[in-house]
Amino acid sequence: MTELVREDHGAFALIRFEGTEQLNAFSSDTYVSLDRELDIFAREDRWKALIITGAGRAFCSGQNLKEEHDAGALSRGALRSRLELLQGLTRRMRALPKVLIAAINGPAVGFGAELTLACDVRFASTDAYFMFPELSHGLYFTNATLELLPAFAGSAQAFDLLLSGRRWSAAEALAAGFVSRMLPSADLLPEAKRFATQVASSPTEAIASTLNFIRSRHSASVDAALAHEVETLLTLSAAAPAAVNTSQRAKS
Repeated sequence: MTELVREDHGAFALIRFEGTEQLNAFSSDTYVSLDRELDIFAREDRWKALIITGAGRAFCSGQNLKEEHDAGALSRGALRSRLELLQGLTRRMRALPKVLIAAINGPAVGFGAELTLACDVRFASTDAYFMFPELSHGLYFTNATLELLPAFAGSAQAFDLLLSGRRWSAAEALAAGFVSRMLPSADLLPEAKRFATQVASSPTEAIASTLNFIRSRHSASVDAALAHEVETLLTLSAAAPAAVNTSQRAKS
């Protein structure tokens, strides 16, 4: 199971996904742990920024494979509850008046890629890549992917990635403006920490005001996308139970 390790850096915190044998895949317990960590982060006034990253060679490869297979047996109510847990992470992250920084050290696939969409700033290592393979596996998206990916990378790029499910390199993501910095692996976390320290030197209210204004440009559309995703997944579940899986692990 992937565990979450928190580091306290004074003015900012860091959460690292540690499940290297599974390429940091998430299970239901991991989603609950992340929600708990976000709550702790929200209540600590000292922390003005949060870095999320992965251990080893992956950022997050999506949902645990066993749980993906088991999802087909969920009742409609249980499936809705699972989706609400997943989407609750995006809602919580976008509501935080603090800066969220993704330090993407390797593959970010399925839910892992979606998690980066909920962050304000994305730094990627040269080894990183993104994949949204849901449609290519007969599945569907969660966490407002249908709104946030076009908003951050452009509609043409979003159509390409979502319809093909192909691997999207860090270099391509940088060129599209989806990530703001691409760095050698050894420099990724030091640069993210320097950025977090710089952010934390600004007044708290100014940070919150900036985040709120920029995020609010998509708030209504994000809510609509989240609702659409739930209803679509429930419909797919009724038609074909195997289609309820909500993310895919990396294939490497």
